[in-house]
Amino acid sequence: MSKSTENLYSLLKDGVNDNHTRAEANRNISDDMYQLAQKKVLHELDSLYEEYTFATAKDASLTDDLQRRISKNNGTCEHEHTEDSLVYGEIDLKGFCDLLMHHIPHDSDDVFYDLGSGSGRAVFAARFVGDFRECVGIELLSNLHEMASSVRSLYRFQYQHKLIYQNVNFVCSDLLDYDGWWKDGTVVYIPNLLFDDNLKDQIAEKAVRMRTGAFLICLKKFEGAAFNSVFELVQERPVAMSWGESNTYIYQRQ
Repeated sequence: MSKSTENLYSLLKDGVNDNHTRAEANRNISDDMYQLAQKKVLHELDSLYEEYTFATAKDASLTDDLQRRISKNNGTCEHEHTEDSLVYGEIDLKGFCDLLMHHIPHDSDDVFYDLGSGSGRAVFAARFVGDFRECVGIELLSNLHEMASSVRSLYRFQYQHKLIYQNVNFVCSDLLDYDGWWKDGTVVYIPNLLFDDNLKDQIAEKAVRMRTGAFLICLKKFEGAAFNSVFELVQERPVAMSWGESNTYIYQRQ
């Protein structure tokens, strides 16, 4: 079980400032408190995204995908991605929170990345349940990035003060161009279920540069020899997605 509990406890108490109390909670937090905190997190996420539903994000992605196809035809896209690679979907936040809370050890020195962050739900889930130094979402489609940025503004106004560790950032970029995730990312989520083989291979080439001990969470296995020579598959778990159940694969850099 992760020992990262300060943000959970702080959220549960709506911003406790007693360092001694937080330290005691970090040592003694029970499974019952975890469950109560998880319910609080899911409630806060529902409230945060009240105006930014899955359907709204899906529509935004379809509009942006059309614009990207036009750009592709005009030769203005640096990287070509298949339409399937841009299909919008969301991981079940209850299962994702459970995964981060119980199966991914991390602390305030770690940095979380979501590669294909969409409207930012998984990023905020990581922020609420984890003591990460920073939580970052990388999204190619500008409409989805703008939506995530709007949610971030709401978060900074209504929720940030409740947390000990607060940093959340979103970057509108192709994940192949943004080098931050493999340079300082220590927990990286890649929703790669529909990524084409070429994109997966390019991601794997960059992932091998991640630091020793870093975790990579994905929805489809990486098969390349170079990748599997430095990453160990430490766990495989089912998780609910917006389209049904899928598997998550947890790798650790050796």
